[in-house]
Amino acid sequence: MKDTILDERTKRVLCAVVESYIEKPEPVGSRYIMKKYGFDVCSATIRNIMSDLEDAGFLFQPHTSAGRVPTDRAYRFYVDYIFQKNLISQTSEIKKFIENLTKKLKRLRNNMDSLFLEATQSLSQATKYLGLALLPATEKTALHRVDFIKFKDDLVIAVIVNDKGIVKSKIIRAYHEITQKELNSLADFVNKNYQGKTIDEIREDLLIRIKQEKLFWDKLISKILKMCQEALYFSKEDVYVSGLYNIMQLPDFSDIEKLKEVAKTIQDRHLLIKLFENISEDEEVKVIIGQENPIKEFRSFSIIASPYKEKDRSLGVIALVGPKRMDYQKAIILVNAFAKSLTRTLSD
Repeated sequence: MKDTILDERTKRVLCAVVESYIEKPEPVGSRYIMKKYGFDVCSATIRNIMSDLEDAGFLFQPHTSAGRVPTDRAYRFYVDYIFQKNLISQTSEIKKFIENLTKKLKRLRNNMDSLFLEATQSLSQATKYLGLALLPATEKTALHRVDFIKFKDDLVIAVIVNDKGIVKSKIIRAYHEITQKELNSLADFVNKNYQGKTIDEIREDLLIRIKQEKLFWDKLISKILKMCQEALYFSKEDVYVSGLYNIMQLPDFSDIEKLKEVAKTIQDRHLLIKLFENISEDEEVKVIIGQENPIKEFRSFSIIASPYKEKDRSLGVIALVGPKRMDYQKAIILVNAFAKSLTRTLSD
């Protein structure tokens, strides 16, 4: 039995099982489905359909006498089905929530830390899942200004402010004799020549200048330019995660071992960045269910993610991570709305 040859009644039965299990994580029986969803056939017919769906890999039966539980394949069918049938719609409650959120985000647009903290916390509180946000990669944002502060001996603190108001600082090495006056001049040079250019563009230009200076100018200038390039190098993006306490309330994570697994996974920033690195290229909401995830650590979860942008430029990702028994309709609506709100806020 393939997805493409499921008749409409079988599709309705499968969706009913998925929705029932999302609502209450207990094996779903044929009699319950028949009564709740008003099927005009007897429970034996529903039971036969469910048995066929089990043979096809959409459902499984934990015990002989129990009802059925959806598999990853069932959740994937369900998500594709509600998209295809355009069954995803906002309730008045969700609309009001999104309107209030948009107003909050606009008030916070000059404070990126508060903006993304509010976004992930609100997303988590509305769903009881983990709210995540991948901030704009530093290299893709434009420089607002840079300052160099002599720290001690040959150490200098570089403070970078990008066009999103995100402040980055790092300690770099310089030559012993460098003075604060020279550092101020270097900062003036960078701010005058590169303000408004992306960090990637600046580093490329500096690399060209370094090669030229090696050939034609003093080695000291080459050292200064190298120092400047090092100041503008950042190894990873920032990730905001909110809602570990919220998912503790879900029956899916009542097992302490499962909860430990979640906590361990979201603490690994490298894993989170790897998870989102391709999503920012997508145009709309992406749903990744269980075994579909190329990263094995996330195969126990479902992920709803969407890129947010500044005009046409992709900046980062906003997402929900939760159990496979997730309320997909609500999660998709909210992630899509949050991404659009962030896009509007950052583009204004």
